[in-house]
Amino acid sequence: MPYAAGLALAVTLTGCAAESAAPMPAGTIPSPSSATSSVPTSTPSSSPTTKSSAAPDFPEGVPAAARKHTKEGAVAFVRHYVSELNAAWRDPDPDRIGRLCLKTSKSCQAFIVAAEELDREGRRYSSDAVRIDRAGPFGEAGKQFRVEFHGGQTGARVVDANGKVVDEESVSTTHNMFFLEWTTSGWMIAAIKDFK
Repeated sequence: MPYAAGLALAVTLTGCAAESAAPMPAGTIPSPSSATSSVPTSTPSSSPTTKSSAAPDFPEGVPAAARKHTKEGAVAFVRHYVSELNAAWRDPDPDRIGRLCLKTSKSCQAFIVAAEELDREGRRYSSDAVRIDRAGPFGEAGKQFRVEFHGGQTGARVVDANGKVVDEESVSTTHNMFFLEWTTSGWMIAAIKDFK
């Protein structure tokens, strides 16, 4: 399976989606599209989850806007997550993704595996794999806050250690729902699902 197809995820960003991961053949990047679930549409709520009195211990690099326990902070966190996902695949570093996800998010784990695989094979993306067209608050779902995401795959190329192109993604568009939880480390990705 080509890296591009495997990254249909990145942009279907269903990575954290279905939250069930099937074993992938060696040499492939997990495809979020294979771990997709759908999100029913509902009316957005106006406030984020209940605030905690203790100050969170934010992961390194989380920008000030994404450290706020507000709906704007949740949207800023999703933007930061996508930026870190892209960075983790341009210069393979699974920790950039892992520190922003709940350990229970199987699709986030698939993104981590993708970064590990790129590193192990001496490959990387030559540019950002995922683009953000727009993102906005969608309200609460139990203890989680939802952010609606419109974006897609950029058509990025995967290159080897010598800069030789070994794969290329197609350009695509996606519509996803990010589910975030406020924790002792601030916002964390709990799931990413296809929005239908």
